Amino acid sequence: MRIFARPFLRRQRITKNLNMLKPFLLTMALLCLGFSITRAQSTVSGSLVDTSSQRKVSNAVVALIGVKDSLLYRFVRSDANGKFSIPGVRSDSFVIQVSHPDYADYIDYLKPQPGKDLGIGNLFITQKSKLLEEVIVRQNMAIRIKGDTIEYKADSFKTQEGASVKDLLKKFPGITVDRNGKITAQGQDVAKVLVDGEEFFSDDPAVVIENLRADAIDKVQSFDKKSDQSEFTGVDDGSRSKTLNLVLKEDKKKGMIGKVVLGAGTEERYSNQAMLNFFKGKQKIAVYGIISNTGVTGLGWNDRGTFSQGFDLEDAEIMPGGGLMITSSDDGEFGDWDNQYQDEGIPQTIKAGAHYSNKLNQDKTKVNANYTFKDMNVNAVGNTLTKYTLPESSYYNRERHDSKSSQNEHNFNALYDVKLDSLASLRFKFNGKLGTQEAETNSLVETLDNDLGLVNSNRRAVSTRTENEAYLGSVLWRQRLKKKGRTISVSASYKMRETQHDGNLGSIIDYYQGGGINRSDTIDQKRDFYSESKTATARAVYTEPMGKKGTLEFNYAFSRTRSESDRKTFDADDTGKYTSLNDSLSIRYGLAYISNGVGVKYQYSTKKLSANIGTNVGASSMNQFDSLNKKVRTFRFLNLNPSARVSYAFAPQRRMSFNYYGGPNPPSIDQLQPIRDNSDPLFVVVGNPNLKQSFSHSLNLDFSDFKTLTGRNIYASVRFNPQQNAIVTDNTIDASGKTTQRYRNSQGNYSMSGFFDYGIKIKEFRIGMGINGSNSRYVNILNGVMNRNTQSNIGVGPAFSTFKEEKYEVWARANYGYNFSNSNNQSLNANFFSQDYEMSGTWFFSKRFFIGSSVNATLRQKTDAFQGNNNITVWNADVNYKVFKKKNGVFRFEMFDMLNQRRGYQRNFSGTSVSERNYNTLSRYGMLTFTWNFVKNPTPAPSK
Repeated sequence: MRIFARPFLRRQRITKNLNMLKPFLLTMALLCLGFSITRAQSTVSGSLVDTSSQRKVSNAVVALIGVKDSLLYRFVRSDANGKFSIPGVRSDSFVIQVSHPDYADYIDYLKPQPGKDLGIGNLFITQKSKLLEEVIVRQNMAIRIKGDTIEYKADSFKTQEGASVKDLLKKFPGITVDRNGKITAQGQDVAKVLVDGEEFFSDDPAVVIENLRADAIDKVQSFDKKSDQSEFTGVDDGSRSKTLNLVLKEDKKKGMIGKVVLGAGTEERYSNQAMLNFFKGKQKIAVYGIISNTGVTGLGWNDRGTFSQGFDLEDAEIMPGGGLMITSSDDGEFGDWDNQYQDEGIPQTIKAGAHYSNKLNQDKTKVNANYTFKDMNVNAVGNTLTKYTLPESSYYNRERHDSKSSQNEHNFNALYDVKLDSLASLRFKFNGKLGTQEAETNSLVETLDNDLGLVNSNRRAVSTRTENEAYLGSVLWRQRLKKKGRTISVSASYKMRETQHDGNLGSIIDYYQGGGINRSDTIDQKRDFYSESKTATARAVYTEPMGKKGTLEFNYAFSRTRSESDRKTFDADDTGKYTSLNDSLSIRYGLAYISNGVGVKYQYSTKKLSANIGTNVGASSMNQFDSLNKKVRTFRFLNLNPSARVSYAFAPQRRMSFNYYGGPNPPSIDQLQPIRDNSDPLFVVVGNPNLKQSFSHSLNLDFSDFKTLTGRNIYASVRFNPQQNAIVTDNTIDASGKTTQRYRNSQGNYSMSGFFDYGIKIKEFRIGMGINGSNSRYVNILNGVMNRNTQSNIGVGPAFSTFKEEKYEVWARANYGYNFSNSNNQSLNANFFSQDYEMSGTWFFSKRFFIGSSVNATLRQKTDAFQGNNNITVWNADVNYKVFKKKNGVFRFEMFDMLNQRRGYQRNFSGTSVSERNYNTLSRYGMLTFTWNFVKNPTPAPSK
């Protein structure tokens, strides 16, 4: 018995001990389980601070709301020291919201990591009575985000009495306005400013924000505007323009605003402007005028858009093969952008314009008409030194010139848009332009060998008079069908352009040998040139919904262009009369281009994703005609024009997009016609009637991310544009230094570029860093040898800005770049560093008195070819004083280019040459101006 009793008793003790350990083991298991769960959770902690007094905020509710389900997860209250701690937070995405009866709601996003406590530091919350800088407030508070639109409530931001919209925008988080009035919203340049959803006077942002009062604004909306066609069909064409819409208060939708600037200065400088804008409800009338010789040729840097109707796809150019080239409705034929002052010479400008727009019949009818006039005269003096490198030698070209030019233009357009019913609309547009340009140029061009010995010299006098006119009429019918997403659009247009060019060429060329003149050639010619182009286009688009998220687009496009060129050159006879026709320099040539294309595109859209893919297949023919209007050559092409776009919105202000387009580029009539152009007798151009069309690819990748709460922005972009069968130059240089240029097709051309920009706001300071770069390769032929030239540059630079209301505004930027160019002709490699610095500031000594200054410095490293000093520093300063009770008058004295260093300078590279160009431009002067902004609103009737 004893043998078995001991084990039995031991088992009893073990069982008793186990029974005693069960609660302990269960507790330990639960603790371990709790410990493992705790390790997967986090504690979120921080402090609440009043933005104005810097005091701690107690008894505020701090809540976590799940992003996925929008349900309240947990909440706590801040203690007496403003601190809060939320334990046991799972790893997920949350919205943190701080609420207090006396403070504006604070909202931000956070995502705790598993097992890692999250200390978010001080959260600054603002009293509802104070300016809201970094908060999002719901309902009737300062800022609301509705989809892709950020809406600012104007009255929530304090401005001085009589302040302009420009002053108001500076208060908004996410929007900046520089010293020149250029607006940036969410890191992107603002291209258009609307008033109540419509253009007001023009879409030049500087015009509106500087001439409309802040107290007239109810709210400001910031959004990316799509094209009209995209909004109508629902098929995204990829076009975006950052837009601000100013919503007027109801009692401010009648009245007048105006601006007058009177200025006179030293060096006989003057600058005068006047602008009046009348508006009554939806009727708008505007007139303006400019008289200046300080380089002012329009109302602002965005003058091309003045009076235009903005982007409109129905005016897209139908490309060969049925593809579409999307352009502004105010295309190059009907704007003065191509004739703008390019900083060379001293311009004298007179410019005026008028605008009328209205909406009638309960907004069913829209009328818009515009007229502009410009008269500009420029006197210019300049010189260029170019080094050419041949396969086995090199030489220099030295050019000096002085010229006088004048431009006189009338530009007008009109639009009539009517809604036939709730589903259909009809639009008529008309554009017209009449212009005359006259120019006289005297130049001396010298060719020197590698030892700087004269090879030839050319004294040339050229006088020209050109008259041109262009007209464009278009009609667009749009029809929505009963099924949502099913639409029909039909458009047609006809454009005509005529140019009459008359001129004289006088030239004496001396050829040198052994240090002396070997022979001379004299040219005395009269040249008449007439060209005409007529283009008819038609396009039809049908869209059909495919499921809840898809849309299928079918389109057909037709285009016919007939161009004629008639060149006549007459040599002077013994009596000095131009009676002898020079057959080698005279030709009549015709070109007819006909294109038919059909296309299909599929669009898929969700709340975050927008994507489309499609292609156009086009058959086109190009017929060439001789002087007897006889067809001499016919080229036929079958083209494929693919396109694709993908855009994904990770968040309301975070987006990535990719765009691709491919299409052909036919040669121009000037490149085709087999005739010599001897405008420069030492550089003769000859057309090639056997040229084929080239094909270009365009690939763009963009990313943007902006945080309204902190003002942090990230923007990145990459562009790549290869070209197949590119049209390139084929130059032949003979022993006398004379160049003959022809055209041919070749492979190898491409260009690429990219940039990255990062910015962050720390209290009142905004700091940024940008990186940019580009690389391109161009092919040309020189004396039978193919040259591949690669040009690259990379730049990096910081940016800084800060302002304190009624105290100061400071902005600064720098860029450090390296430029390099090389080719398979290794003797032509040019590398150099460059530095650019910009800084401007304004200091306010009182509400009426302030001063400003700006400095722009450009530094260029010397090269082997050019050893001159190329560093330029331009320093401007101004003193300002506001007058009148509402402070809407300003006296300003400005000193421009105080160091007297400003000069025109350019450095250029090509496959076979490097050149530096210098020219006269505006330099040091002082100017006193008076600016008066006035607003007149109807006096409201007294309340009973």
